[in-house]
Amino acid sequence: MRKNKEKGITLIALIVIIIILIILAGIVINMAINNNGIIGRTQEAKFKTMMGQYRDEVDLYVSWQITETMNSDTTHINSGEPLKTAIEQEVTSDIEVSDITILIEEIINQIKEQAKEYVVVYKGEIYYVSDNRIKNNEIQEKWCKEIGIKILKIETPEGIEVKNGDYELVKGVYLCTPKLDKGFISDRTRYLDVTESGNLTPGNWIDKKPSENWYDYKNRNWANIIVEDGGTENYYVWIPRYCFKLLPGERTDVKFIDCNNNYKDENGVETLWLGENGLEAMGYQVPEAFTFNGKEIPGYWAMKYTASDITTPTTINYDMSVNKGVITLKNITQNTTITNNNKIVKYTVALNGNVVEQITEVDNIASKQINLTGIKKGNNAINITGLNEAGEVVGSMTKTYAPAIVNKPDTSGFNQDTTFYVTYDDDGKEHSTIPLSSGSVPEYWYDYGESRWANIVTRNDGQETYYTWIPRYSYTLDQKNERSTVSFISGTSKEVANGYTIPEAFTFNGKELTGFWAMKYTAGDEYAPKFDTEVVATNNSISTKGITGTMVQTGQKYKYYINGEYKVEKQTAEENFEYDKLSSNQKYTILVEIRDTSDELVGTIVKQISTIDANKPELIGFNKENTYYVLYDDDGNETIGDKIENDASNMPSGWYDYSKSKWANIVVKADGKTTYYTWIPRYEFKITNSQHKQPVSGRTEVRFIEKTSTNVDIGYEIPEAFTFNGKELTGFWAMKYTAGD
Repeated sequence: MRKNKEKGITLIALIVIIIILIILAGIVINMAINNNGIIGRTQEAKFKTMMGQYRDEVDLYVSWQITETMNSDTTHINSGEPLKTAIEQEVTSDIEVSDITILIEEIINQIKEQAKEYVVVYKGEIYYVSDNRIKNNEIQEKWCKEIGIKILKIETPEGIEVKNGDYELVKGVYLCTPKLDKGFISDRTRYLDVTESGNLTPGNWIDKKPSENWYDYKNRNWANIIVEDGGTENYYVWIPRYCFKLLPGERTDVKFIDCNNNYKDENGVETLWLGENGLEAMGYQVPEAFTFNGKEIPGYWAMKYTASDITTPTTINYDMSVNKGVITLKNITQNTTITNNNKIVKYTVALNGNVVEQITEVDNIASKQINLTGIKKGNNAINITGLNEAGEVVGSMTKTYAPAIVNKPDTSGFNQDTTFYVTYDDDGKEHSTIPLSSGSVPEYWYDYGESRWANIVTRNDGQETYYTWIPRYSYTLDQKNERSTVSFISGTSKEVANGYTIPEAFTFNGKELTGFWAMKYTAGDEYAPKFDTEVVATNNSISTKGITGTMVQTGQKYKYYINGEYKVEKQTAEENFEYDKLSSNQKYTILVEIRDTSDELVGTIVKQISTIDANKPELIGFNKENTYYVLYDDDGNETIGDKIENDASNMPSGWYDYSKSKWANIVVKADGKTTYYTWIPRYEFKITNSQHKQPVSGRTEVRFIEKTSTNVDIGYEIPEAFTFNGKELTGFWAMKYTAGD
C-alpha cells in the first residue's frame, strides 16, 4: 500500500511568492499614485478647481476695479512676489517692480501659502509662474494650460545677481555681494561697468540686472555705482567684508569673509574664524568699519568722489513739460567749462531706467526737442546723461514727472444723461458729446499735474452750464513772491503740512468734502433758444425735424449723436435725421453738435425721449356706416377713404405717422353735416423757462405716453383732457370743424 506524501510550501517557493506580491503591490501603488491613477486624478481635479476659483476671484476684483475707477485699463493691477523676481530677471520688462503695489491676498482672499509661489496677477490677469524649483512644477504647468491659465516662465539665473549682501560665489570668489536693497533711489542710481581700457561707463539702473562685467573681484574689478542728485554725481565703490593679515615685506593678505568672519575658498572649503586653526588664531583682523551700531555688516559703499560742485550750476540741465501723456524735453545745456576730458560727444535719454534715445549730433543740442511717450501711471523718472569720448559720465540730470493725485470727481448729483464730459484738443477746441451715463470716461479728461482740470457741462432747455471740479487741497501764501503753493489732499483728511491751510469751502454743513463743483458760467439765452429741433419717437426710431434757433447760420455743420455715439453729419439746418433700429421702450439722449467753418463749437441741442409709439386711434363709438378714413398727400390734398371698422382692422396704409406729424383723421357724414375729427394720443408736455418769460418765442416739449400710464418725466405733466370721469384715456378725438348746411 502506497503512503500519501504530505504537501507544503518550500522556503524557496515562499520567497518567490513574496517577491511576486511585492512587485504586484508596487505596480498597483504606482498605478494609483501616478498622474493617470486614482490619486493622481484626484490631485489634478483638486488643483484645477483651486486655480479656477483663484481665476474667478481675480476676474471679480478686476471688474470691481474697472467699475470703481471707471477705467478699463488693467495694466496697473499687478501682484505677487514671484512677479518681482520675473522682472528682476528680465522675464518681463514692460512693467517695473514699483508697479507691483497690490498684495496677492487683497485679490485672492484665501490663497494657500504654497500657491503664493506660483500664482501672480499680471496686468489684471492670473498667471501660473513656472519655476523648476516648485514641487510638481511640470505637471501643474500642464494642468494650467488645460484650463486656459497663462504661464510665466522663470529660468534659474546665471552670472552676477544683485543680492542683499549674501555671501556667495561670484566669478570664482566667495564674497558678500553688493547690497543695494536699501539706501539708494533706484531711478537715480546706476551700475558703472568697466571697459577693456579701464574706463567706467554707465550701465543699467539698479532696479534691473547688471551686466556681466559690472564687477570681478578675482581680477580686481570692484563694483561701482553712480548716484545722481539734481545734477551732482556721486561715485561709490563696494567694499565687501574682509579680514587681513600683515605679511613680511610690507605685504597684506586679504580674505573676503561672511558676517560670522568665516571664509570659503573658490572650491567651497571653509575656514572658520574661531578655533585652534581659525583665522583669528592665524593673526587675521577685521577692520572696525564692518561693525556699525553694534551690528556686523556685509560691507559698505565707500564714496570715491563727487563730480560737480553744488554751489555752481549743474553740469547738465533741460526744460521739461507734460501734455496728454507726452513728456517734452528741450533746451538741453552743458553748464561747465568744456575741456578735452569733459567734452560731451553723446547724450542718452532715458525714461524710467530705459534708454529710449541716443543723440550724437550735439552741436545744436539746445535747439533739439525730444518727445517721450509710453509714460506709466505714477511717478516717471527722466534722465539725460552726457558722455565723453571714453564713454565716461560728464554730467547727468534726472527729473521726475509726478502726476498730481487728487480726489476723484464726484458726478453723482448730476443727471447722468444730460451732463457731458468736457475736453479740449491741442487747438483749444471743445469736445463734449460723451454723457456721464455712457460709462466711458474720455482719455485725458483731466490731469491736475498738467493743470488740466476736470470739466463737465449740463444741458437743459437750451441752457448750458459749465462746472470745474475743485479737489480738496491745502495752500500756503508766499507774500514775498506774491504767489501761493497748493498741495492736494487725499480723502477728507485734515492733516496739512506746517504753514498750510485748508479753504473753508471744503467744509459744508459740518461735513468735510473731498471736493466740489464750481460753476464756471452759463451759456445760452434764457429768452430764446440758440438752437432747437423737434424730436418724435416711434417704437424703434427717433426722428429730428431740422434745426431752428436764433444762431442758425449758413455754413454751419450739424453732428448727430445718440447716447454719446456719433451717427452722421448734416450740412444744412433744414435736413431731417432718423435714428433707426433702436430698442423699444427705452429712453435715449439725443445730442446735435453745431460747429462753424473753423470747427469751433457754436452750440448744442440735447433732447431725451423714449421709443414709444403714439397710442393707436380707438374707433369704438363711431357709426361705421357713416364714418370714413381721411388721408392727405404731401401737398395737403384730401382723399376720403373707405368706411371704418370699429377695430380699425381695415385702416389704409399711411393713414397716420405721428413721428412725421401725420395725424390720424376721420370724417362723419350724417344728417346733412360733415364733421372732421383728429386723434390726439395721450402725451406729456413741458413748457420751457423761456416760454414763461416770453411766450412769443416760447417752446413746448411734447412726448407720447404708452397706454394710460401716469408716469411722467421730471418737469413734464399730462393734460387734464386725458382724464374723463375719473378714467385715464389712451387718447381722444378732437373735433376739427363741421361742414354742412
